[in-house]
Amino acid sequence: MQTETSSNKNMMAYAGALMGLIALGLWFITRFAASEAEQDLQNWQSRINLIADSRAAEVSTWLNRHLKAVEELAADASVQLYAAQMSSPEDQDAVEAQRGYIFSLISAEAERHGFHENRAIDAVAANVNRPRRAGIAVVSDKGQAFVMTTGMPLLRPEEIPLANTQSFIALGPQLGDKTPLVIFGAKAISGTGTVWVIGARPLDGDFLQTLVQPGDDTQTSETYLVKPEGDDLVRVITPLAQGGRLGATTVDAAASFAVKQPGGFSTQMNYANTEVLVMGKELSAPVPWILVRTIKTSEAVAAITERRNSLIITLSLAGLFVLAALILVWRHGISRKLENSYREQAMLSEKNESLSEFLQSVTDSQPAAVAAVDNDMTVHFSNTQMSDITEINNNDLIGRRLDTAFRSSLAEKMRSRIAAATSGHSDSLNVTHSNRTFRMDTIPLKAGGDYPATALMVMRDISDLVEAQAQSEELFKKLVSTLTQIIDARDPWSKHHSERVADVSVTIAQELEWDEDGKECVNIAAQLVNVGKIFVPIEILTKQTPLTDEELSLVRDSMQQSASLVAGLDFKGPVAAILDQIRENWDGSGEHGKAGEEIEAGARVLAVANAFVGMVSARAHRNGLSFDKAADILHQECGTKFERRIVAALQNILENKGGRDRWSHYMEKPEEA
Repeated sequence: MQTETSSNKNMMAYAGALMGLIALGLWFITRFAASEAEQDLQNWQSRINLIADSRAAEVSTWLNRHLKAVEELAADASVQLYAAQMSSPEDQDAVEAQRGYIFSLISAEAERHGFHENRAIDAVAANVNRPRRAGIAVVSDKGQAFVMTTGMPLLRPEEIPLANTQSFIALGPQLGDKTPLVIFGAKAISGTGTVWVIGARPLDGDFLQTLVQPGDDTQTSETYLVKPEGDDLVRVITPLAQGGRLGATTVDAAASFAVKQPGGFSTQMNYANTEVLVMGKELSAPVPWILVRTIKTSEAVAAITERRNSLIITLSLAGLFVLAALILVWRHGISRKLENSYREQAMLSEKNESLSEFLQSVTDSQPAAVAAVDNDMTVHFSNTQMSDITEINNNDLIGRRLDTAFRSSLAEKMRSRIAAATSGHSDSLNVTHSNRTFRMDTIPLKAGGDYPATALMVMRDISDLVEAQAQSEELFKKLVSTLTQIIDARDPWSKHHSERVADVSVTIAQELEWDEDGKECVNIAAQLVNVGKIFVPIEILTKQTPLTDEELSLVRDSMQQSASLVAGLDFKGPVAAILDQIRENWDGSGEHGKAGEEIEAGARVLAVANAFVGMVSARAHRNGLSFDKAADILHQECGTKFERRIVAALQNILENKGGRDRWSHYMEKPEEA
């Protein structure tokens, strides 16, 4: 009886101790959950800060790019000469003579730098008034416009905020659809009779895209721009997600906090009386605007609350499970279970060691270098080939950061690719190390369990393959050049036609800021444009009298023959398609009826370059045209046969980039003639 009573007392003591442990555990769980909630709020602050910094940089880049375009135009020698003549009463005749050229110059620059809105009427050769939403103008210090582009908004002098600085960015009036204008200004000349170059653009389209954060998966995040108006008032510059009149001066506690404490983080009420987390950023562009980034507190707190409740429930259940397990172990004998557990762990460790040796043996037998790393680039597994590349012993490489074994530029590429692989994205990249070229593949590693490695890096030496490919490409280029020289040699009057068309085409592509692959593709197509002349009798090519319609048709059809001859060759780019579409017209009236952007970009450039070289070059049956006459003909056919942007680029090269001097020898008759 005493033994049973003593046993019951012991059981009650054990139960009381366990209940105390559970209560203490729940207290720690609550404290831990609160700490996690505070950490999540700090994470939101860091996330909003990163996005706000990114969007402020994008907005500033957009504004500074347009301001730079206006400043460069104001510094142009032709504009400054015109501005100086406008300030001198004696030079009014010269002003009128140069006005047309200045109009063409600023029109080309407006289209090139985004001060020209592309509308449906651009593709129609008709006298249709353009909506005045964007453009460039040359104005006096009183705001009087001397010359402006077709789409330039009509601004009253008081609406042009001319400043006492060399250049400025400022808000202008609203357009008819309530979209605000932004005005960029730069002095062309200063002093008596100051003359300004101003550009105007609506804050819509690509500008609003600068406020959009790529990959943002939140539901209530918002980024907008405001201008301080004093006290707690702000002027809204960009559209608001929850409504509100654009351009209105309003009370917005969240935006006011962002204005007063840029970079600060707080919980405030926004313009729609909704509680939000807010942070503001100043712009690096010379404007007094503030970028405001917010997210509804309800969305941010929902995740925090859900995580806290889930954590409390999970940990509480875990505590109860532990309690039950302790009771079961006490009842059935924990010693035997622990012994079995140790035995199983030993067997598992032995299996893991055998598997690790097997993997090491397999990977060492491969020619590629392999390393398993975590998101901090720490190596958890590597084979002998990776040790050879890094020149670090394999045992010393384990536990070390892999990026420390490579030069800084390559290490940075490795870190970015490993970060992407950790997020689940594979990538491949050719890199150079120790005068060798490697194919570096980064692959997400889903090992599971407690294995810390998150990505696999594989490096294969492809130096011999790259060298062979380079030799093959060089040989191919030489064959193309030789073939071009053979074809052009059949006609002394167009002996250098192909290389000239290639030169003009590549120069236009460079003016349009194409990448290297695009320029190389149009260069090869231009060199092969006349390969079809092999089917044209030489007596027609060298005929001294005007060609008959049948002979002209035979020469023109030779370009189509060029496309057919190269159709089966493997080029990097669409060379055959470019040659096949060179006779397409912008308005769709060409060979196959393709129109506008349906035509290969290279074919559009090659068509302009081929027509230009053909017009200014002397032929057996005629003399070459002047550059001005050829440019006039090209402009007349803009919107019908040729793309306006490409012709404008060629005109800019001729007038401002030394094209006339560079290509002046095109008009000389060949010595053979």
